[in-house]
Amino acid sequence: MYFNTNNSDIEALLREDVPYFDLTSSLLGLDTIHAEIRFTARESLTVCGSEEAEKIFMHLGAKTEIVKKSGEQADGGETVLKAYGNAERLHMGWKVSQNILEHFSGIATRTRSMVDGAARGGKNVEVCGTRKHLPGIKHLSLKALCSGGGYPHRLGLSDSVLVFSNHYDLLGGIEALCRKIPSIKARCPEKKVSVEVETLTDAIMATDAGSDIIQLDKLSPESVGNIAEQVKSRNRKIIVAAAGGIHAGNAEAYAAAGADVLVSSWMYFGKPVDYKVTVRQSP
Repeated sequence: MYFNTNNSDIEALLREDVPYFDLTSSLLGLDTIHAEIRFTARESLTVCGSEEAEKIFMHLGAKTEIVKKSGEQADGGETVLKAYGNAERLHMGWKVSQNILEHFSGIATRTRSMVDGAARGGKNVEVCGTRKHLPGIKHLSLKALCSGGGYPHRLGLSDSVLVFSNHYDLLGGIEALCRKIPSIKARCPEKKVSVEVETLTDAIMATDAGSDIIQLDKLSPESVGNIAEQVKSRNRKIIVAAAGGIHAGNAEAYAAAGADVLVSSWMYFGKPVDYKVTVRQSP
């Protein structure tokens, strides 16, 4: 999957770490040395960010070689990216590139573990990442999510209809919302209407009112399974999404229970994966 990272984004990432120049490399006179920098996985991981790291080194005038693209698997000891050029400039791109690879490969790897768990639980169960990523890194967070086999739950507030209790409580309750669902669908016929609920009664009401997706928040796999069975008996096309507390350790259980979609932010938060970085002279 191609994600467009603009040159301005690359420049901003580099400028954050190198606002002026690399003082250490300059004092050592490394600009006279031709070198190779190599990024190697220290553990089994799902790669994300090799294209952005490549662009950083290209921006610094280096030649590059991507060995593993975003979305590909790398075992411990496998090289993911190499770059060749002026040693001072390679050092300028070193830490920014390492941070990108480690952080976003971490998200991709955690996503992949959820996707694998969901696949063990049931066929065609999708893992979707929420909007609960760190501010300012949406683009690369979504790329990492997709690199791991997931998809965005929502890109933002402008692209989808998802009604929470915070919405329908202001209307007077879920009954008031259900009266509005037909008009909402008429106004946005190309959009699916999703309603988040926590009880079987509310799920049935939203289903009967014409909701396309029932999102179940913070329920056990057993409760999700029971509600899924009930609402699908009334509308076999309805989609059941399980949200709240979903992670790699329970993805299989929720998928096996009958959820069609697993909604989570778990993949965004965790320890980065580890890359070894080596720099050596090159002919």
